[in-house]
Amino acid sequence: MTGHFPCSGLGQRVNVLHMRRSLVFTFLAALVVAVSADAQISVQLTMERNALMLFEAIPVVANVHNFSGRTIELAGTDQTPWLSFLINDESSATISPVGKYLSFDPVRIAPGRTASITVNLLPHYDLRQRGTFIVRAVVDGGGLHALSAPIKFNITKGRELWKQTIGLPVAAGATNEDYRTYALFSRRADHGEVLYASVQDDPHELVYGMIPLGESLSMGEPSAIIDNTSHLHVLFRSGPRSYSYAEVDPDAKVVKRAIYSDILSAPQLIAVTNGTVVVQGGEQTYPRYERVMTDQELNPPPPPPVEKPPKKKWWWPFGPNRNPSATNTSASSATTTNHSPDNFSTGS
Repeated sequence: MTGHFPCSGLGQRVNVLHMRRSLVFTFLAALVVAVSADAQISVQLTMERNALMLFEAIPVVANVHNFSGRTIELAGTDQTPWLSFLINDESSATISPVGKYLSFDPVRIAPGRTASITVNLLPHYDLRQRGTFIVRAVVDGGGLHALSAPIKFNITKGRELWKQTIGLPVAAGATNEDYRTYALFSRRADHGEVLYASVQDDPHELVYGMIPLGESLSMGEPSAIIDNTSHLHVLFRSGPRSYSYAEVDPDAKVVKRAIYSDILSAPQLIAVTNGTVVVQGGEQTYPRYERVMTDQELNPPPPPPVEKPPKKKWWWPFGPNRNPSATNTSASSATTTNHSPDNFSTGS
């Protein structure tokens, strides 16, 4: 028995087939548009190093390259920047943004050119704990989309070497007093250790910065003294025959850096009676002292005239200093001696 389908059912079946085909075509068209849009730009994320200290700046560089044949413009909106970051911890939990909202000026990229943007992630994301994190860069602006490959970085606490809390000088007429807690930390690196200086305000739970001072050798502890202006002075061994010096202010800014050699004498931090701190001993090799030359050094007197040496006398009689008369006389005498006299005869 042959079954018959009503016309209405056949029409519905044909409509469903047309709808499915249209959906497939729409999806493929959207996929082609997305792929073509993503193929026009690419973003690459880089970091100078992936081992960081807690509260240290976390700078990343996003390099956006334009593969299209036209100039593109990347611009965000009031609520969504054209450049953002996806950060996850070891358990794949998303790190939420904190602090100041990320915003970037519009960027125009010529064909075949690359735009580089450097961002410090610490003020904008909750990265104030130890652990391993994965970060990606996301570009979304001007109808263009791109996602970078992930990079991994580690945040450690390090080893505390020294710590001291002091009060800042109070300005005239001020009543409130601020405090700073200076500390020195050491972090193990690939080829040794790196020394850090930390500046915090413990009563207000503020961290002003974690500053890398440089590589150090584990030959004795670093010297640290705070002067009368609440500046931290640090001297530590950075090489077999060299010491590094740094001065840090209460805002976690490095005021001065120098390098000393201990070939003739070892440098030391000395607190002077007026409250200042100086480096005594050693030989400063960087930066070198600049000395102003005097007028006499710039315009030296002319050198004295050089006297010509006396001519050398020739011992050979036929040299350039021979006496022509003496030579002629000698030649004449030689001729007279060799000439046979006319009255000379031989006997038979």
